[in-house]
Amino acid sequence: MTTCLTRHTFYLPLAVAIFFAGVSPLAHATEIVGGTAEDRARMAEVSREWLDSYANGDLDGIMALMHPDSIVMPHNQPTSTGLEEVRAFFGSRIGRPGVSFVDNLEEIRINGTWALVLGRFAVEVTPEEGGDPVVVHNGRYLVVYEKVDGDWLMLRDMDNLDPVAAE
Repeated sequence: MTTCLTRHTFYLPLAVAIFFAGVSPLAHATEIVGGTAEDRARMAEVSREWLDSYANGDLDGIMALMHPDSIVMPHNQPTSTGLEEVRAFFGSRIGRPGVSFVDNLEEIRINGTWALVLGRFAVEVTPEEGGDPVVVHNGRYLVVYEKVDGDWLMLRDMDNLDPVAAE
């Protein structure tokens, strides 16, 4: 997918604002289908909370949204199973100076107590000497949430990298 990635700090809150305003352009930006109106609104909010926590280096904020049986399956890396391993995984990746996560949330699909979140991501690094950020890798993600006692919690997180273009 070659859509333009936008920093989540602008894009996702804008999409959520459009969603709550009931304006149809959200369908183009982020498709949210299924479930109740309350579930759709809460999943949009949970997605924003998770991304904001990641961007701000807030490990406790991330972990508050994780299911007790969480599994994170990152590209070309070992799987992290359970809250302790997941905490270690995210703790080693967030809050690094000059590194930012760029997100393009595409779809939230809710069916009962399950929700699927699909999107694209990029990791950018700003050179120490200054200048524009450089994308060090980008790809797609699929996240599964489960609604437990009224809370949407991230159960599975899987990503893969886009292929490297041949030169």
